[in-house]
Amino acid sequence: MLPEDIMNLKVLSGLIGRANALLSLNEKQIWEKFSRYPICFMDFYEKDERQKSVEIRFDTEKTSITCLFDSNGICDYAFVTPDYVDPIGYYVDFFNSIYKYDPLNGRWIMAHGYLSHKKTGIGVLFIVNN
Repeated sequence: MLPEDIMNLKVLSGLIGRANALLSLNEKQIWEKFSRYPICFMDFYEKDERQKSVEIRFDTEKTSITCLFDSNGICDYAFVTPDYVDPIGYYVDFFNSIYKYDPLNGRWIMAHGYLSHKKTGIGVLFIVNN
C-alpha cells in the first residue's frame, strides 16, 4: 500500500465517523454543524411520496456525504462517496482492522451503527446506518 492510499483510508475513516455522527440529526442540526461546507438540501417527489436528502461536499477530502431522512425528518442513512478509487481490498482490510465484521448481514459493526459498501460503476459507496 502506498502512502497516498494510507492517507486516503485515514481521511475516509474520519468522514465515515462524521457520517455516523449525522445519524439521528435533523436538517437544521446538520446545517448548524456543517454550514461552513458546500451543502445542498433536496426534495424528491414521486407520486404522493416525498424523500428529503442533504448532500455535504468536502472539497479538500474529495468526498461527499449524502443523508436520507426518515418520516420524522431524522437522518437514518448516510452515504459516503469518495471521488477517488482505491482497490476494494484496501478498504476491506482497513475496516476489518478497526470494526467487527458481521458476515451474516454483510456489514461492519460500528459503535453507533453499521457500515457497508457497494461497488458502483464509478467507484465505491459506503453506507452508514442505524
